[in-house]
Amino acid sequence: MQASASTSNLIALAPPQFPVFERAAGVCRQCRLSKTRCDKALPSCNRCLSRKAHCVYGRQISTNNPAGGVAPEDKEEALIQPQGDRASCIPGVPLDTCYQLVGTISVALLSGVDDAEQDASLLRKLIRSAGLTTASIVQTYTRTVHGWFPVVSDSQLSHFLDSLYLVHCPSLDGVLLLAMALVCQPPCRHHDHDMRSGLYKAVKQSFMLLQTSAKPLIQVLQAGLLLSLFEYGHGLGHESELTVTACRAFCNSHNKLCVAGDDGGSEADMAITCRKAVVIMACLLDLPTLSTVERAPKRQNLNPPRPQVHTDIDDFEKICGSSSNFDVLFYVTGVVREASQYIIDEKAANSHPERYSVIEARLRNVCYTLIRAAGPNSLAFCDSIALALGYVMTASSLLFA
Repeated sequence: MQASASTSNLIALAPPQFPVFERAAGVCRQCRLSKTRCDKALPSCNRCLSRKAHCVYGRQISTNNPAGGVAPEDKEEALIQPQGDRASCIPGVPLDTCYQLVGTISVALLSGVDDAEQDASLLRKLIRSAGLTTASIVQTYTRTVHGWFPVVSDSQLSHFLDSLYLVHCPSLDGVLLLAMALVCQPPCRHHDHDMRSGLYKAVKQSFMLLQTSAKPLIQVLQAGLLLSLFEYGHGLGHESELTVTACRAFCNSHNKLCVAGDDGGSEADMAITCRKAVVIMACLLDLPTLSTVERAPKRQNLNPPRPQVHTDIDDFEKICGSSSNFDVLFYVTGVVREASQYIIDEKAANSHPERYSVIEARLRNVCYTLIRAAGPNSLAFCDSIALALGYVMTASSLLFA
């Protein structure tokens, strides 16, 4: 992303370059993996030219496209900015096209063979019918979701912008991209459109199929997390709960997760982040409300990591000053989950008389520390504050009404 910013003011026809590595910002995946430098005198790098593969080196710069812009032959993949209601409404994707994706995944799971070129063609058709492009999906997702819910790695986002991705895309990556498209679209004024959307139904059924696979691929968990976030944000608590339950079962079935098509060393870190995200989503769904407080608690046998409750407020202040917003949210989740269990125990008359004062003090100290660390005009920790305060207000109305 920084490379894009450094080239945004250059002449439109100049090839985009990284300031450090002096190579094309939009270099194709083949060259990036082989660490081959681009030939600055040619419109394509030597490796792609010899293989007759499409290379994005010669693309014109676009300030809206961190992958180096769009070549004349790729106008149909140009960045589209939908206007008006269409910008947030995606019900118009043909249902038959959506279910072709589900059928393709079913065949791939049964046969063990995935035709990536056919999958890519189908994915392009789906994205275009929604009025979107791969670039617009990645950019909108990065701007709206990635910063506070980083369950997709930067290398994966870069992979989506590679030119070869447009012609060679496994169905698993396609489902993840479509889940990204769903979660970064704001709610439509027509409330039933989002849930009746063929795109949503296709992503949901595709995920439910993929999570039964024996392969421990992290893209499955990532798609499920984004899908659950989309459902939770649109008020479908039951559907989101089913998705999170499937994510939890997937984590329990696979102790080690890997990224398909990625030979980097970041799989372990990304797997930990995704497991934390499952815990956070489960906590959001378990947050007591007037209509759900009586339900039985869920016993979550989730593989580590687990949220740790910290009683020392000084330690938490250090966490706020040195950790990402996502990690802070994970710590707050641990406090809120313990407090939620207190409400359940209190209703069952199983709680200790002195336990409430301890939990209340812990929650309020967390909120105070978050506000002080973030500052009065900062949005850095607002989701954590909202989670903790939401519990405090709900608990007060339920226990002392």
